[in-house]
Amino acid sequence: MPQNIPLLDLSPFYQTSRDTEEFKQLLCQIDEALRSTGFLCIKGTPVSTEMVRDAQNTALAFFDQTLDQKNQVKAIKHANRGYTGLAELGLSYSMDADDLKKDRQSPPDLFERYRIGPVEQFDPVVMQAYAQGAYAPNIWPQTPASFEAVMQDYYLKMNRLSKDLLELFALVLGLPEQWFADKVDRSMASLAINHYPAQLEPPLPGQLRAGPHTDYGTVTIVAPTAAPGGLQIRTKDGHWEDVQVEPGTFVVNIGDMMAQWTNDKWVSTVHRVVNPQLDSGLAGRRLSLVFFHQPNPDAVIDCIPTCITGDMPKKYDSVIAGEYISAKINRHFKSYLAA
Repeated sequence: MPQNIPLLDLSPFYQTSRDTEEFKQLLCQIDEALRSTGFLCIKGTPVSTEMVRDAQNTALAFFDQTLDQKNQVKAIKHANRGYTGLAELGLSYSMDADDLKKDRQSPPDLFERYRIGPVEQFDPVVMQAYAQGAYAPNIWPQTPASFEAVMQDYYLKMNRLSKDLLELFALVLGLPEQWFADKVDRSMASLAINHYPAQLEPPLPGQLRAGPHTDYGTVTIVAPTAAPGGLQIRTKDGHWEDVQVEPGTFVVNIGDMMAQWTNDKWVSTVHRVVNPQLDSGLAGRRLSLVFFHQPNPDAVIDCIPTCITGDMPKKYDSVIAGEYISAKINRHFKSYLAA
């Protein structure tokens, strides 16, 4: 694991006391990591290794099906529900930094995806108001038979873990522990199951498993399988650095919205997923459960007061979370279609 991506034990958070040195140290470690890279790895959560493994095995069973079977739950074009086929997305196409524009010309990414939105039931009026976007209905495959139940359980567990992280973030930022609660109690989070097939032939020039990109929302929680060809982050000096994940741990990073919410006190870092060595063969197959947490679609995202100082005046106007995410997604697909 890179020296600047710490592995943090969240156990002190789940204990009764907030006054221990271990808990105070945890808050300092979170702040340091999110200021420097926006990435950290975590252990000591209530999510069992068995639950993660069950979700991964269920996902692999889905991706093992024929293309015709998977296309029975094909996502509507550019929708965030259901199955998207191999090389139909290019995550780097929405990047607009000058030194990353060249990635827009790269071939599409070498992964296929299944996307799941909120599984909770909220106020029917609110659900209807966002029925075409944040709360669009999910699409569920017939096989594996356990897919819907397993993924719903995993989604709910990740949503709860995201709220735990936000409680920690609030304390780090000098806010009441429940400061984020009323802004995320109808979260428009999504679970993206990314399958990176084994690469038995060389990729096209410039083609990666997932091109350089930042995430859009508040916090991302990733549970990857152990296989060659994994996550890299782009350091401040422009180099790419591997992120090695210990078994039973999660990779966590913040997205653009959280960076803006904190007035850029915390950073949303460019990352990518690289190809395995060609001689990895079938062992190069990889799968990641990627939970993208986002606030309520109508939540107002304004720079957090404790992140505004004389040396760091407010940088951003207020935005509505749903509009912010929609604009990000629309820019991504316009860039993808133009590439």
